[in-house]
Amino acid sequence: ASAPLSHVSDVFSVELAPEPRDIIWGKAGQDMVFSYGRKWTANFLLVIGAILWSIPLTAIQAIASVESLSKIRGLQWVDDIVGDYQILLDSYLPVLSLLGLIMLLPVVFEWIATNYEERKTHSDVQKSVMTRYFYFQLANIYVTVTAGSILDSLADILDHPTNALAIFGQSFPTVVGYFVTFIVTKTFAGLPIVLLRVAPLIRALFMKVF
Repeated sequence: ASAPLSHVSDVFSVELAPEPRDIIWGKAGQDMVFSYGRKWTANFLLVIGAILWSIPLTAIQAIASVESLSKIRGLQWVDDIVGDYQILLDSYLPVLSLLGLIMLLPVVFEWIATNYEERKTHSDVQKSVMTRYFYFQLANIYVTVTAGSILDSLADILDHPTNALAIFGQSFPTVVGYFVTFIVTKTFAGLPIVLLRVAPLIRALFMKVF
């Protein structure tokens, strides 16, 4: 036997209930249409952010150098202290700055999923964070490899559009140094920090001591 609960056929969405520990109870009563609208808005804005990812990357490459830092008021001492290590720092400062920015992305995505989209389960929040983080990683690789070389060779392409592929073939290898530095730093510095889980480690040590 069945008992109709509404005369509208698509008013209810029936699915398996998640585990109670997975439910964000404060968001459980959120309207589905409202939540879907915010998801579409957030996805649209994040796509725009991925397309414009070259802007913060270019800013990091322009600012994250010893020469640029020494021009900032109050940081003139940096140039005197660095000395012979300037070349090494100029190579790694942009990479470390970019890795720091990338490490902030999951925090931003989680805030969007929890507070703006008001997703109802922790698993749904984590799924959205991982999906968006993956796409931003792809955008970062694309921008890292192509943005600098395209900007450097843009004038040549405009002057000789028929030779665009040949110009790209000559300009892409020029960014290999930065790309290799990024991969090496992420592998031997970024991944160990992620696996170490610094924030939970500090919290556990704090609770153990105090």
